[in-house]
Amino acid sequence: MAGKERATRELMLEAAETLLRERGLAGAGIQQVIARSGAPIGSLYHFFPGGKTQLVAEALRINSGKAGALFRSVLSDTSASLPDRVRRFFRTASSGFDRMGADKGCAIGSVALDLDARHEALRVVCQEAFDAWTASIADELPWSDAATRRGFAEMLIAGLEGAFILGRARRSGEPFITVGEWLALMLERRPPHARVRAGARSPRRRQRRSNRRR
Repeated sequence: MAGKERATRELMLEAAETLLRERGLAGAGIQQVIARSGAPIGSLYHFFPGGKTQLVAEALRINSGKAGALFRSVLSDTSASLPDRVRRFFRTASSGFDRMGADKGCAIGSVALDLDARHEALRVVCQEAFDAWTASIADELPWSDAATRRGFAEMLIAGLEGAFILGRARRSGEPFITVGEWLALMLERRPPHARVRAGARSPRRRQRRSNRRR
């Protein structure tokens, strides 16, 4: 692919990624991508013969790779304690969110909320992204039990996605800092040998079952 063609293709992917962050899947139509990128009107199917699905899937993988690189760069820095690394990650996310106008979500999360039965291929892309992030985070956690590491990693991702929603509603990156502080506090209070049992019942639920037996 010639340099000019490669540059046009990259502009279209960048435009699609930005639109997905701003408007979700429904707001990242072909016409919007063409208008945002400035690409020739007939170029989309030249570069993306699979149409919008191919374009969105590639843009999501780019977004996923950026987020994964941020996870690794912050959480693998062993010069700081793990709680401090988590704080730093969310503070970095907060700063980036505010710097970009406090109006953009996570492309993966935004698309996941828009999915329906017609979008199975994109659902798989979103699932793969979340699974890859979970694995990257879990690798940096101190506990020997794999289920515990994965559970905390998923909670961190859920906190991140929730911070995007609250942050957009409030037009502020403050929710990222709040989530990061609470997750760091949990890490500081959790012993390194702790485990989470899959399917464990809460004490209240166990008490209700006991009362029914009586």
